[in-house]
Amino acid sequence: MGSASNSWSPVLKGLHWIIAICILCAWGSVELHEFYERGDPMRGWWMMLHFSVGFTVLLLAMVRLYYRATHGRPTLYGSGFQKPVSLLVQSLMYIIMLGMPLTGLLMRQFAGRDTTLFWLFELPAFLSENKDLAKQLAYLHKDFLWNSLLVLLVLHIGGALWHHLFIKDNTLRQMLPFGKTK
Repeated sequence: MGSASNSWSPVLKGLHWIIAICILCAWGSVELHEFYERGDPMRGWWMMLHFSVGFTVLLLAMVRLYYRATHGRPTLYGSGFQKPVSLLVQSLMYIIMLGMPLTGLLMRQFAGRDTTLFWLFELPAFLSENKDLAKQLAYLHKDFLWNSLLVLLVLHIGGALWHHLFIKDNTLRQMLPFGKTK
C-alpha cells in the first residue's frame, strides 16, 4: 500500500466524482421511468439506463476499492470521534455502492427477468425463479439501502462542509477536482 499523503490521488478523485454522477443518474432514471405508463417503450428505456448505470457503479466501486487498497489514502483530518465516524460512513457507503447494484441484479434474477445492459448485451435470468425472495431483495434495494444511502450522503456532505466552513481544514479541498490544499 502506498504511503499517506495530504491529498487524494487523481484516480481516486476521478472515481469519486464519476461514481457520484452515476448514482445521481441511476436515481434520476428510475424516477423518470415513473412518468411513463407500463408498456410504453420510454419506461423500459429509462429502466435499461438505470440497470446499466447501476452496473457501472458496481464496476467502478470495485476498481475504486482495489485502487484505494493498493495506493492508500490521505491522512484524515479531525479529532476525537470524527475520524472513526468518517471511516464508518465511508465504509458503509462502499457497502451500499456494491450492495445496491448486486441486490438489484439479484432481484431481477429471482423475478425471472433478463437484464439488458448498455443496449449491448443481455444478462439472462440464470437463477431459479423465487418471487418471494425477489420481493425481499426489492425491499432491501429500494427501501433499506436507498434510504441508508441518503442518510450517509447527508452525513458525508455535511461532514465535508463542516470541515470546510467551520474547522477550515483541507478535508473538502483535497477531494475537489480543482481544489488545492493549503
